[in-house]
Amino acid sequence: MKRILAADIGGTNARFAEVIIRDLSHIEVSEPLVFPTWSDSIDSFDQLLKHYSSARPAGTPALEDYDALSIALAGAISGKRATLPNIAWDIDLSSAQPVEHIFLLNDFFAQAHAFMDSDIFERLDRIRPAPGIGPGSMAIVGAGTGLGHAAVKAVEGRRVVVGSEAGHCTFSFHGKNERKIESSLLARSGKLWLSGDDVVSGSGAAMIHKALTGNPVSPAEALVETHPESATCKYYARFYARACRNYCLTMHPVEALIISGGIAAKNPHIVQSDSFIDEFNNGRSYRHLLEKIPIYLNRDETLGIRGAGIHAWLELAE
Repeated sequence: MKRILAADIGGTNARFAEVIIRDLSHIEVSEPLVFPTWSDSIDSFDQLLKHYSSARPAGTPALEDYDALSIALAGAISGKRATLPNIAWDIDLSSAQPVEHIFLLNDFFAQAHAFMDSDIFERLDRIRPAPGIGPGSMAIVGAGTGLGHAAVKAVEGRRVVVGSEAGHCTFSFHGKNERKIESSLLARSGKLWLSGDDVVSGSGAAMIHKALTGNPVSPAEALVETHPESATCKYYARFYARACRNYCLTMHPVEALIISGGIAAKNPHIVQSDSFIDEFNNGRSYRHLLEKIPIYLNRDETLGIRGAGIHAWLELAE
């Protein structure tokens, strides 16, 4: 049995939980401790750990008593360093740390490890039934503060997690009306080109709404369910589906698409809409392949923590 402190650190909130793993069929995850990722009092990774230590639930182990610390982050990982585009500080573990075994993982790379658990699909909502194309990949795409991608790929009879920074690739706009939205987003952002992270994210939803209506609103207001057929919802659903379609074609063959992240969890009407499904299927000569991919929605915010724990358990087992 391994006792792991796992964390999922996003651009907005940080979640810490204890993960106890005996094997992949026996995984226990505690109720997460959730607090803002950065603030006046949290301006570094060290301060984040200190905040956790001071706020940790009574009776839980101190940091140094865990077998490992496994941290999922919304950013690119390189060895002991992490670059975090949506957080005001980066991470460098080259100095001494309170836990001997510390693992840094991209948040979607971590989340993909949760699919090593064969029962995981019981936690998901099925958006569209389909036979799937397999054995192949499980593609995970999710919009929140940014746009994450990862996959679990079948390789010689076993599952291998494949990370990705596809959210930072150039996003393509089609047709005159979409070009107007692109021009508005470029002007507002001051950027020379737009990535999926810029468009298919919370801030992207707010900017799309501003481009279409002229009214500044929060991301939550832009995609509110009381207006599921609004122009903002339709365009955002189309853009989200385009990102999912591109990744599924990249990872072909695909057994299942899992949509994750806070945007879809809070606004399921976006991915359940005709605008989303029509755009996802619109792969021209590859339509027949895309129509075979089942689509699931993940609303479990602890999936990244579970996956981070599984990754650490696998590493320690080796």
